[in-house]
Amino acid sequence: MDNMSGSIENTPPPGLTDSTSVTLIRQAFDKEAFNQTVDTSFTQLGVTEADLSFFDPNLATVGDFFTIYNNIFFLIPKTGPNSHTTLTDESSEYTNYLPNQAEIQALLDEITELREQNLQLIVDMGNMFAVNEDIKSLTDNAEGFN
Repeated sequence: MDNMSGSIENTPPPGLTDSTSVTLIRQAFDKEAFNQTVDTSFTQLGVTEADLSFFDPNLATVGDFFTIYNNIFFLIPKTGPNSHTTLTDESSEYTNYLPNQAEIQALLDEITELREQNLQLIVDMGNMFAVNEDIKSLTDNAEGFN
């Protein structure tokens, strides 16, 4: 290529001459056959609804419940009826589970202790004022004797 003139030199690759013909073969797929063969629809997180029509709830075990629960986990709404919130609330009520209960109890105990200390400090301050008044009274009385 001559950079100055902007023209392109057309030279065949080594082993080929100007008269050599090159056959290009392009393979194309039938779009309709492709769409019938390949599912091109997208679903959230790749999760599809499980077909539970074969399932008899009367024969279910706890293991079956958790297998199904794990399979449909992302299909369960976060809030509302029949949601993750419903499961959490009902299970918490059944087990009397209160989240962070140990930490809450420790904090309540600390609050009680601090209130007792605060009350004792108030009593001590009141006693100090009473003693201070007694000292002032005695001092005033002592000055009156002079």
